[in-house]
Amino acid sequence: MRAAPAFTPQPFHVLLGRALAELERERAIFDLPRRSFWRGREGLDLSVAVPGGRASNPAGPAAGPHTQLAQNLVIGWLAGARILELKTVQVRDRLEIPRPCIDAPNLGFNVEWSQELEIGQSIEQYVAGWTLIHVLKSLGVAGEGTRGATRFDVSVGYDLAGIRSASVAAFLDAMTDAGAHIERLRASLPPALRAHAAVEVPARIASCVTLSTFHGCPAEEIEHIAEHLFTRHGMHVVVKLNPTLLGYEAVDELLRGRLGYEEIRLDREAFDRDLKWDHAVALLDRLAGAAARAGVGLGVKFTNTLVVRNHRPVFHDEVVYLSGRPLHVIAMALAARFARATAGRHALSFSGGIDAENFHEAVACGMVPVTACTDLLAPPGYRRLPLYLKTLEAGMERLEARTIAEYIVARAEALAVHGPLSSPPDPGGVRAASLANLAAYAARLPNDPRYHAAQNRAAPRREASRLALFDCLSCNACVVVCPNDAFFSVRVAPGARETWDLEIQGGEVRKRPARFEIARDEQWAVYAGFCNECGNCDTFCPEHGGPSQAKPRFFGSRASFDAAAPGDGFLIEVAGGRMLARFRGALHELERREGGARFRDEAIEVELDRDHRVVVARARAPREGHVLPLWRYHAMAALRDAVLATVNPVSAAFLPAVAGEGGQGIG
Repeated sequence: MRAAPAFTPQPFHVLLGRALAELERERAIFDLPRRSFWRGREGLDLSVAVPGGRASNPAGPAAGPHTQLAQNLVIGWLAGARILELKTVQVRDRLEIPRPCIDAPNLGFNVEWSQELEIGQSIEQYVAGWTLIHVLKSLGVAGEGTRGATRFDVSVGYDLAGIRSASVAAFLDAMTDAGAHIERLRASLPPALRAHAAVEVPARIASCVTLSTFHGCPAEEIEHIAEHLFTRHGMHVVVKLNPTLLGYEAVDELLRGRLGYEEIRLDREAFDRDLKWDHAVALLDRLAGAAARAGVGLGVKFTNTLVVRNHRPVFHDEVVYLSGRPLHVIAMALAARFARATAGRHALSFSGGIDAENFHEAVACGMVPVTACTDLLAPPGYRRLPLYLKTLEAGMERLEARTIAEYIVARAEALAVHGPLSSPPDPGGVRAASLANLAAYAARLPNDPRYHAAQNRAAPRREASRLALFDCLSCNACVVVCPNDAFFSVRVAPGARETWDLEIQGGEVRKRPARFEIARDEQWAVYAGFCNECGNCDTFCPEHGGPSQAKPRFFGSRASFDAAAPGDGFLIEVAGGRMLARFRGALHELERREGGARFRDEAIEVELDRDHRVVVARARAPREGHVLPLWRYHAMAALRDAVLATVNPVSAAFLPAVAGEGGQGIG
């Protein structure tokens, strides 16, 4: 287990400069190809009612690893997300989260349940993501749909004292009025970028807050928190329920009995301490009244992840959180039971095992929003999201439905299902059709083989080979499965070169022949500031060693580079004129010189000409027997040139529009 490295988010002006340059030069934004941007099908209205207005569609990433950094939010939006659930924020913002924290080879397991940024940083990232989306929207790079807009929903936990704290209150205040933060972002831009940000950006980022009830939050506490959010912050509230609400025996029968996941053991203590059924129903009815009196709305979300006993070697924790396909069955069963018991009195939303094959089913059940996480952690990552919407659009066209409401009713008619009349007014029978669809869908799920253990045990392939700094199987999995956009590819000139190992002998530097070779033209690197070593890249990489550890790891500043010592890594400074690297913990420096370069470590210094030939080598320190392999020089030179030749998280700091005409960057 490794301690969590600190995220180092990039400044707004670097992200904006990169997005604009990458779109122009690479036809992509934050490594998402333009062909994967969602635009919507002509003639279909996917918009849905949400607190405060309408959203262009009901899809988005769930509160989790895909909604923590600004660039994640932008990528999700480009891929079609129009309701983005921001990662849960709590007062304890300096958590020690073990690494790795995600294990999702088929099912999903994690030990990550809260933000990994300080609250002030979360504010900055959410405001930056919101502003970037509106800037890109003004350029027409992705469609908003015929109606509605993009919505952010915030999430908070886990007790009243924490949510009432000054820091969490400040966070929620910023989400409801971010005007000052947006203006500071605009003021931070260099002149070349200011015109791009001169667009209307709504100061209200979020109208709705989801309350996560993890960790045995008692009914009374949940009630007081929701009332506080109604009255102090004037926000609509969604209470996210835990799958434990279904009861130990019912969940065990579904998970281990009907679905066949015999290797998974439930944690009875979680069921004992979590909210109970009768308390939940009564609580939510009381809260609906309190919300009405406060002039806001109340919703119910199904569900949090499921606490289970750890049975895999990836984590050292006694319990972990289960997500993915089995959670889908459990969460839908709970949602159906709740909807039946409450006769549709509460607005429902859903997150649990959502993918392209069941997203439309959840939409037909009247869920808003329908959000995903585990499925987006598998290749090709965010690029899976447009398929959710395309599948929904295809279903609407088959049923000749032009709106989501028409689709819900037509789906119920096509399936010949009928549900109980709902207690609220129900124009067009949409709510009754939603309840009927939900009851029928939940009933048939346990019999669907795609959710059974037998079809969900296959692991990603693994070859016998081991990752090295250069050359791998070039599958691109690390790029697409990283939820933080930390990985990127570069192009180098492949080939072999005769070089030298330099050794100090008798106070002099002696040369002995060596060889440096790069076999492939495409190579992969990781931007350390975006990498929290969650482990997801290692899960899907077909080679051993972990891409976040084995591939070139670039830092964005000298401070972050030094803080990561003695770990290996690279730092490009002053537009490539100087580059630092650590190999096996030893510091190396490469500096461009007129007509060549200077390269050195702690004991040897080398002058090279423009063709990379050694001109002179001298000892800097009396280190008899010390060896400086010159392949490290060639590796650094190749990486420097390749990284600066494309638009990526490293080179973004040196773009003229970002750094000024001199392109000196922030190194």
